[in-house]
Amino acid sequence: MFKKIYTALLCLLFFFPFSNTQTYAAELTPSETSKINKLQQEYAQLDKTAFNFNNLYLTKPYFKTKFKQGVLVPAYLTSQLAYTNYYRELFGLNPVNENSEDNIAAQKTAAVLAALNANPMINQHNLPHDKRPKLISKDTWQLARNTSNQANLNFNTTDQSAGDVITDLLTDRYNLGGADTGHRAWLLSTRLTTTGIGAAYGTNGYRYSVQKVFNPVDVFRSPSQEMVTYPSAGVFPIELLAGENIAWSVYLSSRHFEGIPVITITDKDNGETYQAKNVRNYSKTGYGNFETIITYYPGSMPLIVGHEYEVKITGLSSYSFKLFQLQEKSSSAQ
Repeated sequence: MFKKIYTALLCLLFFFPFSNTQTYAAELTPSETSKINKLQQEYAQLDKTAFNFNNLYLTKPYFKTKFKQGVLVPAYLTSQLAYTNYYRELFGLNPVNENSEDNIAAQKTAAVLAALNANPMINQHNLPHDKRPKLISKDTWQLARNTSNQANLNFNTTDQSAGDVITDLLTDRYNLGGADTGHRAWLLSTRLTTTGIGAAYGTNGYRYSVQKVFNPVDVFRSPSQEMVTYPSAGVFPIELLAGENIAWSVYLSSRHFEGIPVITITDKDNGETYQAKNVRNYSKTGYGNFETIITYYPGSMPLIVGHEYEVKITGLSSYSFKLFQLQEKSSSAQ
């Protein structure tokens, strides 16, 4: 039920043009201006430390004669949770808490993946492609299988910050499974309450990141809201749309929708309307404990800082958002 792993080396399939032309611009209300300022200030305060093998660990993992999962520096755990809740706040969702037992399970799972030098180009949920090495106990192996099947997995060779991992999961641009946006759905689950975090380097240079996101008890919780859209209504950072292979999405917590809706996006500042491309219904996957999961691409529509866009999803929703610059206010993202 969980989506496939992804890697930054995956071939990218789509390109969305961006423009720094601002001939027209939507007016911001005082409340929208206040929210933008708040989001910019909070983002600026998030830890941007780039982590690597030398500064990731409080105690390094050991994979030779014995298996030891290692211990992450507290700053990594704190930062990754902060980014998770920053993005959840952007979408109007409740913050989640760190679970110490899940942190241990996630760290053991990340270390198992690192000890295996697990192939980053294939599905590693439930560890379906490797046999248990002798240095890993049966209990640890089974824990890693279970946890990997309940987690967002990120494999990367760059010195990412803890927040970069969460941003990649949110945009879901490196998803081997295509446009299902399953990592995003779990991050933005309206029922999610706790998470666990782990990371470890293999000798192949990959950092194996594990974020536990499925909790059986959450399945029965009442959702905090009925709909989550990406982009969200109101004001939205262009950085989270800038780049390649970023699908847009709409999730419904309780309502089941079958079929493929017609979706249009209108730039309200120039009147141009665009038909969404590659509209897909992934509701059967159950990602994020959502009843309905619809994903699509905006096609060749230019995205411009300061413009307002109206999204119409036939039979589901109609809403508007205004794009702003999260980090640099003077120009739009490239």
